[in-house]
Amino acid sequence: MTLVKTIRKVGNGSALPLDKTLLDLAGWHVGDQVQITVDGPRVILTAMNAGIGKERLEKSLREIRTKYAKALQELAK
Repeated sequence: MTLVKTIRKVGNGSALPLDKTLLDLAGWHVGDQVQITVDGPRVILTAMNAGIGKERLEKSLREIRTKYAKALQELAK
């Protein structure tokens, strides 16, 4: 798949926005770390981990704690 994106000015720097569709296709989430490799005119972005991202992890933990609160309390005894 090939996409064309425009580099935008953000503050004193620049940014290349990655929309939700692109993030979904790559399996990336807000908070994921990305390795940037420059190979001549090519820039390669590679996910640093297969994690779900901090925000999704925290949300999942809250849901688990709520859903299994009784069982977790029993196990903690």
